[in-house]
Amino acid sequence: MVKQMKKASSMLELVVAIVVMGIAVMTLPLILERVQANNAFAMQQEAILAAKTKIGDVITFPWDKNSIQGSLFRVLDTNSVNYRRVANTTRRIGHVNQKKRRKLFNVETNASTINNATVANRDGIEDFNAETVSLNILNAANAEFAGTLDYRFDLNMTTTVRYIPDTPNTPFTFVSNGVTNPTTNIKMIEVTLQGQDLSTFRLRAYSANIGQSQPLRRDYQ
Repeated sequence: MVKQMKKASSMLELVVAIVVMGIAVMTLPLILERVQANNAFAMQQEAILAAKTKIGDVITFPWDKNSIQGSLFRVLDTNSVNYRRVANTTRRIGHVNQKKRRKLFNVETNASTINNATVANRDGIEDFNAETVSLNILNAANAEFAGTLDYRFDLNMTTTVRYIPDTPNTPFTFVSNGVTNPTTNIKMIEVTLQGQDLSTFRLRAYSANIGQSQPLRRDYQ
């Protein structure tokens, strides 16, 4: 009786082991699929971070190179129907008629035509148009290397700057197919990302022609 119980126990253990191995083999494709999905998600997050960083860098520049003259940082003239200079003034609709508040230059000064410029000559948002940066760990001779920037994969990042209508549609939406002439008061910065095993996607930010107020200063005697 004891010997028969040992034989039955050994057979049961073998069956259990086979079942466990079968379950493990069946779940292996699911595990690999989940790992690939996690890797793809991590790649997307890296790409989004790169695009956000680029947009953050671009919008730190002045709205337009012509908006700065010496120490003055003013609003520029445009052909916008609703936001033009009020005749014979340095103001437009919406400006507060007080000292040290936002205003235009004393003479009519228009914004620049969208163009691209070298890194050394960039002094406005429009100068980033058509810039392409290759984050490549393989062979880009004059590009930034992904390895030195903590990116684990290669991608191309293209920046496009456009003027877009400053009169929104209904509901409140801006037309994304922009123009290159300085006819409006809003510029759209669009960063397009393309990379290995990465779907093409775009991030956008908007910058407006509002100038800045002169900081108030109080002197204490």
